[in-house]
Parts: sequence; C-alpha cells; structure tokens
Amino acid sequence: MRSLLLRSGLVAGRRQDVALRDGRIHRIAPDLDPAGYDEIVDVPDRLVLPGFVESHIHPDKAFVADRTEGLRAGGPSAQTLVAELKKAFTVDDIYRRARRVLELAVRHGCTTMRAHVEVDAHVGLRGVEALRRLQQDLAGVLDLQLIAFAQEGIFNDAVTRDLLREALRAGLEVLGGCPYMDRDQRAHIDWFFDTAEALGVRLDFHADTADDPSLLTCDHIAERTIAGGLQDRVTVGHLCMLDALEPDARRRVVDRLREARIHVIALPATELHVKGRADRQRTWRGVTRIGELRAAGVNVAVSTNNVVNPFTPYGHPDLLRQALVAAMAAHLGNLDQMAWLLELVTTGPARAIGLTDHGLAEGGRADLVVLDAPDPATAITEQAEKLFVIKAGRVVARNTRTSELALDG
Repeated sequence: MRSLLLRSGLVAGRRQDVALRDGRIHRIAPDLDPAGYDEIVDVPDRLVLPGFVESHIHPDKAFVADRTEGLRAGGPSAQTLVAELKKAFTVDDIYRRARRVLELAVRHGCTTMRAHVEVDAHVGLRGVEALRRLQQDLAGVLDLQLIAFAQEGIFNDAVTRDLLREALRAGLEVLGGCPYMDRDQRAHIDWFFDTAEALGVRLDFHADTADDPSLLTCDHIAERTIAGGLQDRVTVGHLCMLDALEPDARRRVVDRLREARIHVIALPATELHVKGRADRQRTWRGVTRIGELRAAGVNVAVSTNNVVNPFTPYGHPDLLRQALVAAMAAHLGNLDQMAWLLELVTTGPARAIGLTDHGLAEGGRADLVVLDAPDPATAITEQAEKLFVIKAGRVVARNTRTSELALDG
C-alpha cells in the first residue's frame, strides 16, 4: 500500500507531521524525515482530525422532497408521506439517490457511515439490494455499515419480521427498531432484543421522539441492554423526550443510560424541522440534552439523519454543518463547548458504531480529514473547507474554496 506524509498540520493544538503507511497512522511527531514517502501533502497550521463518521442517516429515502408535499398544519406526517412514496421505489432509483448521498458525504469529510435501510411490506428488500451494491462499489472510499430498519413497525403486517431476518442473513450488520410505530412499544423492543441476542448483532433504535413522558421507552431499552449483557452494543437515536422530562426524572434516565453504556445519537436538523408543529402556544424543538448527556459520561454523537425529504427538506450529509446546527440548537456555542463538539462527529460516533481504532493515534486507522481552520471553533463558525479527505491512507477527496474581493472599488 502507498505511504503518505501530512506535514505541519495541527494535531491536538500542536504542529505535527502525520505519517501514514499501509492504511494506518505510522507516526505523529514534528519534523519527520520526508524521504521514502509516495506522497507528501503540506497542510501548514491546518486542523487534522479523525475522519467524520455518520452514525444515523437514511440514504434510501433521500432526495425525494420533490415527489410529495412538505409538512403543514393539519397535513400528513413525514412518515405517512414517505411510506406512500416507498411503494414506488425501485432498486435502481434507491441506488442512484443513495449513491449521491454517499458521494456528498465523502466530499464533506466522511470516512465511515452507518446507514438505515428500510425493510417493510412497502419496499421489501429493494433497499437492501441497492445499498449492498453500494457497499461494494464504494469500498476503499467509504466504509458503510447497514442497519435492517423497521420504520413501519413490526406488528402492522405479517411479513416485516421475516424480512428483517432475511436482510440480516443477506449481510446487514445491525438490527434497527422503531418502537413508537407499534402500539405495544415494549413488545416491539423485546422482539428486537430477543432477535439480536439470537443472531449476535448490534441494535439501533429510533426512540422517544415525542414530548409525552408517559411514552418513555429508553428506560426499558436500558434494562434489556443490561439484562442481556449488551453494553456498548446498543444505540438510541433522537431521544427527544429527554428534553421534556423534569430534571430529577431526566437525571435518573441519564444515569440508567450511562450504566447500560448506551450510545445516544442527536439529530438536531430533523428535530428542528419536525417538532412542535401542533403547539399553538410554544414551539418545542425536540433536540436531546447533548451537553447534559456528555457531562454525565454518556457517549453522544451528532448525525445528519435525513437528506432532502419531508423529514428534513434542507438536510445535507455534511457533519461540519450538523455540528453548527447542534451548537445553535443545543446551547453549545461557547468556545469551550465548540472545542469538544467535533468529537461528536468523529470519535463519539466511531465508538457508537463499534470502531475501536478510529482516532489520531499511532496504530489507528488512517482515516482523516484536514480542515482549512486552525481550531475547532473556527472550523465550526466559518464552516471551513475540507481540504483533504483521507481513507485508509489515500486521499479520496480534495477541495478548495477561493474568492476574489474587489476592495479597490
């Protein structure tokens, strides 16, 4: 494999060279000898980070906003709109739209992605076929984990449960539940734990998206996680309800999530678009308590979720943009907070999806992104360009941003 030397970049606030060999980080130190490298890239005083990791995204239903109406007062939900569209999805249609998402994600610094693939009576296994093909076609550019996801629930028809098992047999690595789409949410959760334990796969839930504390389910997810010895193998996306709990109740739930070592994925762009539409007095925004979760020791990630569909018509697979949205929506805009916020799109999501060697350390994966900024706060506030995206030690994307100002009139 080729070797690559990044010279004079900023690693953890210090000017360092980063040497990459055989798909791994070989050395991190100042002023390394440049002899013997296949490629040398100068990145003077530019921020070098682990590659961005998308941990919760739906490429199979991206770029369909122009096929249906948007959300409006008294109108159908995003779930209803997309469920109808899915009936007409073809394998080639899903492949083309999803490939566009993946290529944009790579351009914007993503080196690993975990994607939901909807499996149900509407779309069958067409999404599985399309995304499995993409998994192969983009190998070497993007590592793609796939979730067999039950967006429509599992008790509303007689086929979805068998289709989910078939999707896992076809090579999907994770089982994804959506408790609020079934009337009996606990029975839904129990089926997913029983199935995951039997098949030895990780679990990912869309959970607690409403603002009614009586519908809370993440406590049951935590109990099943602990009982099954699945700590570190379960993720929960959304968790909006945490924002609606009283402080004492919220602390108890957060403590239980920490004990279960459940990973939480915040999806601020979608929550800001979807939540609070029925309340005539206040607009609830639904973003989970990112700062409180992190301070309590829960691993937290931020992800894109939806791309140009009724759930998030302005969604875009750019995790630096999502970091900015999170900073604004979750009161994380102070300099000390923005200093760690990029961990939520790099090492945090890597842990959530089971990557044990993703980070800027010798021996780790040579999956990196170089930003045209000297520090995380500048990168977020100025939405810095992703100058180089590096996968397994190879530059897979180069980007520039230039402008000419006529200041002399």
